Amino acid sequence: MLAAAEFTGPTSYSPWLTWLAILLPVLVVAWYAGVTWWARSPGRPRETGSEAHRREHLARLDRVEAQVGAGDLSLRGAHQAISEIVRSFAAAVGAVDTRPMNLEQLRQRGPAPVAEVVALVYPPEFSPGSQGDPADRLAQALADARAVVVGWRP
Repeated sequence: MLAAAEFTGPTSYSPWLTWLAILLPVLVVAWYAGVTWWARSPGRPRETGSEAHRREHLARLDRVEAQVGAGDLSLRGAHQAISEIVRSFAAAVGAVDTRPMNLEQLRQRGPAPVAEVVALVYPPEFSPGSQGDPADRLAQALADARAVVVGWRP
């Protein structure tokens, strides 16, 4: 009977160990959430940046139109400028750098609206007069370029 007297019951754990077991995973999750929140790219400045690019490129299109109207820019130069402005805008706010792409590459890998505008300005840009009067195409090219810049959603 001596063995029964030496027997001790189960020991209980301290309550702070239970709280530690609950608190540790909560702290780990909070740490990851905090680091993710802190390292995220801010939403507002990006939107403001794209709006700034939008205003800048619309102003550039307006300058091209004014220069053609004043006779300071040839129709061929205007079509080249429109192509450059639309490509520059797409590269600034989009995921693909469209500036070095030719028309075929734009059709395959670039944004469709940019490819459509570049296709419209290619004939007056490289072979004026081969597909109609460049002056007739300029208004449409400017309107389409403005539509791309205004309607772009990244």
